Amino acid sequence: GGSVPSVRAAVTMHENPELHESRSKHENPDLYKSQKFFRSNNDVEDIYKQWDALVPEDQLLGLTEIIHEIASSPPQTARQLETALLAQRKKRHTSFRKAQLLHVYNNLIAQGELPECPVLQRLLVKKSSKSQSGVLVITVLTSPYPRFGDQVQKFSCQWNCYYCPSEPDQPKSYLHDEPAVKRANENGFDPVLQLTDRAATLAMNGHPVDKIELLVLGGTWASYPRQYQEEFCRDLFYAANTFWVRKKRPRLSLAEEQTINEGARCKIIGLTLETRPDTINADELRRLRAYGCTRVQLGLQHTDDAILKKINRGCTTAHAITAIRRLKNACYKLDIHLMPNLPGASIAHDKAMFERVLSDPELQADQWKVYPTQVVPWTVMKKWFERGEYVPYSMDDMFELLMRVKARVHPWIRLNRVVRDIPIQYVSGGLDVPNLREDLLGEMGRRSLTCRCIRCREVGGNRASTGKESLVVRSYAASGGSEFFISFESQDLKVLLGFVRLRLPSTFVTSAPGALPEDHEEEQPFPELRGCMLIRELHVYGQLIATEDKDSADAQHTGLGRRLMAEAERIGRAHGYHRAAVIAGIGSRGYYRKLGYHLGGEGGFMLKWIPFFSPGWLHACTAHLHTVQVTLLALVVLIISAALSACLSHSLGSMLFGDMHVDAMGYGTLGVVGGCIFLLVSRNTC
Repeated sequence: GGSVPSVRAAVTMHENPELHESRSKHENPDLYKSQKFFRSNNDVEDIYKQWDALVPEDQLLGLTEIIHEIASSPPQTARQLETALLAQRKKRHTSFRKAQLLHVYNNLIAQGELPECPVLQRLLVKKSSKSQSGVLVITVLTSPYPRFGDQVQKFSCQWNCYYCPSEPDQPKSYLHDEPAVKRANENGFDPVLQLTDRAATLAMNGHPVDKIELLVLGGTWASYPRQYQEEFCRDLFYAANTFWVRKKRPRLSLAEEQTINEGARCKIIGLTLETRPDTINADELRRLRAYGCTRVQLGLQHTDDAILKKINRGCTTAHAITAIRRLKNACYKLDIHLMPNLPGASIAHDKAMFERVLSDPELQADQWKVYPTQVVPWTVMKKWFERGEYVPYSMDDMFELLMRVKARVHPWIRLNRVVRDIPIQYVSGGLDVPNLREDLLGEMGRRSLTCRCIRCREVGGNRASTGKESLVVRSYAASGGSEFFISFESQDLKVLLGFVRLRLPSTFVTSAPGALPEDHEEEQPFPELRGCMLIRELHVYGQLIATEDKDSADAQHTGLGRRLMAEAERIGRAHGYHRAAVIAGIGSRGYYRKLGYHLGGEGGFMLKWIPFFSPGWLHACTAHLHTVQVTLLALVVLIISAALSACLSHSLGSMLFGDMHVDAMGYGTLGVVGGCIFLLVSRNTC
C-alpha cells in the first residue's frame, strides 16, 4: 500500500450536523486504510496451504544445518539467540524467520534426529507473551452483514451512541485497520476461517493450540438475530474441534459440537461476549449460557448519568448496577469498559468515576478496559470536535489521572487495557499515544509507584519456585454478596501464580439495592445455583502447557489449580455452604470432573456436594472423587462376585462346564480374580 493521507488534511470545511455522512468525501473509508489490497481466505484449505509453505523445499537443508549448529551450543537468553541468528544470517547471506526454524526444530525432534532442547524451543517462540497467561486468547468479530441459514441482512444496532463509529462495511464501533478487524475482513467475517487462520498463525509461531479463550467482538451482541448468534457460536466450536483435521466433516448442532469439544485436542475453555448493561435479563443470561459463554464484557463507559445522557448512551448507572449483580449471581466473570474524557466530562468527573468503581460495592468488576476517548470518523462526536463543541482535556491531565488510577487498582482486578488499539490515522482528537501503557509504567517506576493489578503481577514465562508460594485470601463486598480472591503469590506478593474467584451470594437479597427476592426468575434464572457457593473463575498463570505435557515444571502443572479449588471449597463450607457451582468453559469440564464435579441443571454448570465436615483424608477423596467412585465400584464388584460364586451349586457348574468339576471355592476364586482385574483396569484408566 502507499502512504496514508493525514486525517486532518482529509477533512474539508464542509460540515453537516446530521449523523450519517459516512459516505461523504472526507470520510471515504479508503482514505484511512493502510493498504487497499489484502490477502483473502476463501476456505480453510487456503489457510493450511500457507502452513504447508512455511518452509520452502529449497531452504530446508540450510535451515536444518542452522538448527544443528545453534543446538550444539544452545543460547540461554533471547539476546544470545538473536546474536546467534545474526551470525548465521551473515555467514549464509540469507534471511529466515524464527517460525521457520521452530518448524524445522520440531520436525527434527519428531524424527529423532535432534535431542530436545527446551530452552531453545522456548526462545524460538515468536511473541511468547501471547501464551504466558495460561491460555491462548483468540479474537473473532461478528459480521456487518450477518448470514444465518439462507438469509443475509445488514447489521443494525438499535442504539446510537455518539462516540461509536459506523464505518461502512464494518461491524458497529470497529474500524477496518484495527488488527483483529483486519483479520476478520481477510476471512470474510466467517467464524470458522477467523478462528482457523488465527490459530494456525499462533501454531506456526510455536504456541500450543490446546486451550483457547475466545473473545467475540463486533458491536452489541443482543442486536444480532438469535439464529445468527447460535450458528456463529456453533461454528466456533466446530472450528476448534476440526482444527487439527485437514479433511473437514459436516457441521453438527451447537449442543453436539460442544459435547465433542469436551474431549477435543483444541478445547475452548472460555467464551467472552460483549453487550450493554440494559440487555441483561433472565432470558439473555440463559441464552448466553446455552452458547457456552463464561465471561461478559459490559460497556459502562461512565458512572455520571448526565454524561451518559449527553453521549446518547441510552442506559444509566442503575442499569449497570443491576446487570453486574445479576451476572455475578449467575456465576459469570465480568469485564467493564470505562471511557474518561468523554464529551461533558472534566478531569474532576473522571476522578470521581474511577473513585466510585474502586470503592462502590455495587460496581466491582473482575477486569477493566480503560478506553480514553479518541475522536474517530463516522461519529457525531467528531462533528462536535470539528465545530469546537467538544474540547478534550489535556494529555498531561489524562496521563496523571491514569497513572494515579493504575497505582490504586485492587490486586483482584486485571487491567487489560489503558488505551484502545486504534491505528493513529483514524484519530483526529483526544488520546493519540498507542504505547500509553509502557509510558505509564516507565513514569510510575521513576516515581516509585507500582501497579498491583493482575496483569502486572502474573508470573508469565518465569518458572515457579515450588514450595515457596504463599496462599493469600482477600475478601470484599460486591453486589450484595461476599467475594473471595484466593491466590498463590510470591512471598513478597509481587508475583501472581494463580487464583480462584469465590462468590457467596446469600446476602444479596437484603443488602443489594433494588434486588428482587432470590427465588425471582429475573434475579436468579438458574434454580441449580440457589444456595450454592459460586466459583466464577479459576486461572493458573505461566506458559501455556499442552494438556498432554504433564512433565512441565511451569505453574500450570504444579497442582496449584487443585489446591486453589480445595481452599475455595473450604472457605465456602466454613460459611455454611455445602454445594458448589463452577461456570466452566466447555473444554474445561473434564478437569472439574476429576475434582468430583458433575454437569447438572439447565445452565451447564459443574456442580458438587461439599461434605459438612472434611478431615484431610476425606477432602483428598472428594478432590479425586471420580477415581474414588470407580475404585469403590470395583471393590463392590469383587465382593459380590466372590459371595455369589461361593453360593453357586455344583449342578450349575455342571450345566455351565459339562464334566469339568468347579466347586464353590473355584467360583469364588474366579470372582476374586475377575474383580481384581476390573479394579486394576479401573484405577489405571482413572
